[in-house]
Amino acid sequence: MIGVIGSGTWATAIVKILLEQEDRKINWWVRSDNVRKGLARDGRNPKYLPSIQFDKSRINLSGDLAEVVGESDYLFLVIPSAYIADVLKTLPKAAYKGKKFISAIKGIIPDAHTSVSVYLENSFKIKKNDICVISGPTHAEEASNGRPTFLTMASNSPSLAIEVEQMMRCPYLHTTHTSDIQLVERVGLIKNVYAIAAGICQGLGYGDNLNAVMVTAAARELDKLTRFYEPKPSSITEAWYMGDLMVTCWSKHSRNRRLGEEIAKGKKLEDIFTEMGMIAEGYFSAKNYHELGIMTGKCDDMPIVEAVYRILYDNADPKTEIDFLIDNIF
Repeated sequence: MIGVIGSGTWATAIVKILLEQEDRKINWWVRSDNVRKGLARDGRNPKYLPSIQFDKSRINLSGDLAEVVGESDYLFLVIPSAYIADVLKTLPKAAYKGKKFISAIKGIIPDAHTSVSVYLENSFKIKKNDICVISGPTHAEEASNGRPTFLTMASNSPSLAIEVEQMMRCPYLHTTHTSDIQLVERVGLIKNVYAIAAGICQGLGYGDNLNAVMVTAAARELDKLTRFYEPKPSSITEAWYMGDLMVTCWSKHSRNRRLGEEIAKGKKLEDIFTEMGMIAEGYFSAKNYHELGIMTGKCDDMPIVEAVYRILYDNADPKTEIDFLIDNIF
């Protein structure tokens, strides 16, 4: 049995994908009473992707995490990384024993400096071979509309990656798998920061020409950082690498890009987050990568990340920071 933990945009799209296989039922943990009541009443998520109509008879909705975890063999984690610790720690570690975890989260555990897979392994003693990470390039809005979508399943266990591929395969979803789970997660973490930078460039009115150069510079910076953590030839041409970076930096659906655009227009962070109604993971990743840069002495290797950090956390002027990058980095 499959359990889905989370009820945001991507979680809602994943439920739709999983239910494309007609003989399947799922357990769905939905924290919000209003969202859960809306789904139970109308078969629609009233807050995210409300156009999707679900067959209620195939979904066991619950606000009880223990129930969903206890009745599921596979657990899809689709909640913001900032909330994972608070959610999972409500149950004893024994509750997760023997479960397979599929992380669809592209964020870092705040203040822990770890990816989701490392956090699961260290904090809940989940075996490496019981963890799979889903990567794009994918936006929930397009996947939910049945547009051609590409996903990569990353796991130390090839058999688990293939299992997850088979779970999610449907006419519009194309899948592949890799064993580079740490690299896939690192790319997923930091590309959101570059999307904020791309949004700032766009919000300043600098146009597509600059953004093309910015994304190219981001790819170079990302390659340097991933080589530091993963000393082997780059996988930059993979869809989960360059493809995910590009779609996050360019798409109108990108929350991180939107965050950058709104910052460039002079809006306050708290107002932006209130308007968006959801988390932009790059906000947390910028802080954590800055702190990791200080710890490892690698701040000079990530000037774009550092510029975004200063804008987000030190109130630096977006135009001044981007103009410096134009003159010295791009």
